[in-house]
Amino acid sequence: MLAGSDCDCLICRLEASLIDELNNKKDREEYRLWAASSKVLAAFPTAAELIAHLHRQSEHQSSSVDEVILELVRDGANRPRASLRHSLLLLVFVPTIHRTTTHISAAFPRLGREDTAQYLFATLLEFLRSRDLHSRRSHLAFAVARKMRRSAFRWAIRESRLDLPDDSDAPEGGSEEPEQSGDESTAGALLAAFLDNCQRRGWLTEEERILLSEFKLDGVTSAELARRNGQSVGAIEQRIYRLVERLRRIARKPGGGTPQQLDLFPR
Repeated sequence: MLAGSDCDCLICRLEASLIDELNNKKDREEYRLWAASSKVLAAFPTAAELIAHLHRQSEHQSSSVDEVILELVRDGANRPRASLRHSLLLLVFVPTIHRTTTHISAAFPRLGREDTAQYLFATLLEFLRSRDLHSRRSHLAFAVARKMRRSAFRWAIRESRLDLPDDSDAPEGGSEEPEQSGDESTAGALLAAFLDNCQRRGWLTEEERILLSEFKLDGVTSAELARRNGQSVGAIEQRIYRLVERLRRIARKPGGGTPQQLDLFPR
């Protein structure tokens, strides 16, 4: 299970099952031979060491992690079984799936946690086979995590709308106090789409888009971002401020205001 967790949810049970499978003699030997023949995996003679290394990397953002992910998704001759590689990749992203499921369950309490987890696992497996992922050479882990989060929040919004009660279900004599909606999560999905659009228009580089996403959508602190980028906290905060102000200037139109998504960043 996740380190330090007593959780017995579907995700943690699947994680335990995958670990058991990788510990059987056949899978251990297949992974050992693969790692011995791979420059990328040679430093990790067991699958457990590989997964532990990747989980120690905060948000998996480094060139070495990109190399490992590429090695796991790459097809070709002399590759181990796809099922073995998929098991490893599922284990790599278990923390992201667990965290995203928790966020969605809190924002959309009508949705079952197991249904959300199953959707995330299906989204991950589908994206692992996609041309989009296989054409990338950097920020692979970020791209996978972003794909899962955005797809899951959109799914949750659609499912929640389908689950809305009919007017005939409302109690007579007045309306009930509305439940907490997924406004915060919806705002996050809108912000993600807005930042994607800014990158497509050339207003943001991929690196800048990732920085803003990590800061606002993933909740990574400026101190942690500074550590990752080898800069001071002040420098990172100033960079984020300048990026947001640049978007405000570009997006502002005569007679109109700036996009409301930018209001999610404090000035």
